[in-house]
Amino acid sequence: MKKTLFVISLLVLAANAHADVSGKYTKSNGEVVIRQRGQNVEFTINAVAGSSSMPSSCGLEGQALLIDATRATFTPEDKTDTCSAELRFEGDRLSISTRRCDAHCGVRAMGSMEGTYQKKPKR
Repeated sequence: MKKTLFVISLLVLAANAHADVSGKYTKSNGEVVIRQRGQNVEFTINAVAGSSSMPSSCGLEGQALLIDATRATFTPEDKTDTCSAELRFEGDRLSISTRRCDAHCGVRAMGSMEGTYQKKPKR
């Protein structure tokens, strides 16, 4: 019995480790497009904040590295850019947290890339 549960657990872990996270994720003020290529996750984040008469935007794109079945991390190739981001995948949700990415944002949009995004169903 223990051996069977162990084998089932390994199969579930293996399936999750290879789950493709590609797709479009949205939240009320933003969108993320993900394309997974093996252990690399290409991404584009666009978010807007501020008033409708004076909107401000945030944008970041790059390639993050999957560090396990649910997390990918991004640090820019340009070493003068100190921005870093963590992308956490949980089912149809993507949570993004960033550090020192204000240079990628307009004044009123700082921090707007962060939060939880919902994966849009494929059509």
